[in-house]
Amino acid sequence: MTTIALVDRGPSIAEVRRRLQRSPLAFDLVDDPAQTDLVVTDQPAPVPNFLTVAAAATPDVFYCRPASVDYVVAALTEAHLVGAHGVRVRPSVQARPDRAPRPHWWRRAFRPLEHFDATHFDWSGVEDVEAGVFDDEVHVVLDDAEFTARLRARGRTDGAEGRFRWAGILYGAAARAAAPDGRGRVQVRIRDGAPVDARLTDLTPWGTVRIAGVGAPPWSPDTEPARLSR
Repeated sequence: MTTIALVDRGPSIAEVRRRLQRSPLAFDLVDDPAQTDLVVTDQPAPVPNFLTVAAAATPDVFYCRPASVDYVVAALTEAHLVGAHGVRVRPSVQARPDRAPRPHWWRRAFRPLEHFDATHFDWSGVEDVEAGVFDDEVHVVLDDAEFTARLRARGRTDGAEGRFRWAGILYGAAARAAAPDGRGRVQVRIRDGAPVDARLTDLTPWGTVRIAGVGAPPWSPDTEPARLSR
């Protein structure tokens, strides 16, 4: 279970605490940041940062203000569901020009942030959560190139949108060779199965390629049980 420390006593932290305590999920909340996986504070995020909520230089910390309560609660819920013991915003996401902090953001302090996207973060410890994890060889088509790679992924239905979202990692030199920048629109299939659309998002520090999709995943209810970790 993910342990969360809510530090400071401001109204934003109080609202996050209230929502987590009223959640049907059993969050493990503590006050001591030395004995926790994730920390939530109402202190300003260091610069550079991502949406004033997280910074690549300070992993495992979320910075909360009134406009970001919804976003932070969504992030903590994701961490709890996947059993994460750490989180870090991806440097490539933080560095995107359209993610740069806006001038005088304090004038917009009560405007809501964009919709939370779990693929913007690295969740450490998730690989230890085996339930429902797909792990098998897939065929990938990127532009005119086709290659085979090992895909390890999982997904769930977004309660707000009602759509299935999945994400994972492509392993192997073929994926890196076909997408040296880790980006691109692809089609993925299992053996003779129907191809599904997905996108490559970026390269990991270990040379693997992240992939994500919305809608039907490459696997299906007919996938052999041995191919899904239980």
